[in-house]
Amino acid sequence: MRTALVPLGAVLAAALAFPSPAIAQTPLTVSIESPTPGVADVHGNATTLEAVVSDPTLRTATLTIHGASYSVPIEHGRITQQLVVAGGVNRVGITVQRGDEVARDAVTWFVRGETTELLVLATWEATGEIIDLWVREPGGETCKWDHRSTERGGRLLDFSTSAIGLGSQGFVAPEVEAGTYRIKVHYWGGFGDEDQRWSGDYEQLIGELDAAELALTTAVGALRVMRMRERDRLAARLDRWALPGAPQTAVHVEAILFPGTPHERRWRFDRRVDRTGHLATLGEIEIDEALIRAARAGRER
Repeated sequence: MRTALVPLGAVLAAALAFPSPAIAQTPLTVSIESPTPGVADVHGNATTLEAVVSDPTLRTATLTIHGASYSVPIEHGRITQQLVVAGGVNRVGITVQRGDEVARDAVTWFVRGETTELLVLATWEATGEIIDLWVREPGGETCKWDHRSTERGGRLLDFSTSAIGLGSQGFVAPEVEAGTYRIKVHYWGGFGDEDQRWSGDYEQLIGELDAAELALTTAVGALRVMRMRERDRLAARLDRWALPGAPQTAVHVEAILFPGTPHERRWRFDRRVDRTGHLATLGEIEIDEALIRAARAGRER
């Protein structure tokens, strides 16, 4: 007795007519584990945020603190970030999104810590590029990556736990002085060793190309071929010099004077940076003596 063969097309049609049931996704949630509501003693204006996300495949979340929002990484369903806090009431929120589904969590807590009269938060969506915050105080001293504290107590803090500049940064000053605070960012991009911007400035490239052209005039045979390739490589790098770097990064700065008090003042600065090695001025903050006296008198009451 022979077994009838069923055409493959009929088998596929039957399978499509009865699709397997879809696997339901678990609801999207995010939960902040630390800090917790209540009162906390903080030294140095920094604390650590720890949060857990139900979907470990998500890669980024949005963190909001002191009115500034920025993207932070999710690694294996967890978020770990340094937070800049001020004495008094602080609030931090985390938002995650999967398609049209959004989950949020927020914590409000009171910090017993050092008085902070000025917060400067520089935020950007870090994708590997390195950006450094510079704050020049009225006395002329600049707080930056290689000079992280000033004589007047200003300090530079990193939000990322991986490396300096790989993620948003903050500047805190326990006491301000009258005058102008100048805010800058130093952009280093996210390029590899072969990118033209990492091998020197424009003048250096011109010099290297001139030397390559000169060497080419006396080279013969295989050496000439090698010199021509070097000349062409330098020329291509020089041509690319005028092009914007990649990625072009939008930097947002939120400066808060006397945070959480009736004398609070805010400034916002935005800049798109794309040139490796570029030191860009985002803006200036003018603080007058009368405002300082009024804010400190109100705090002492």
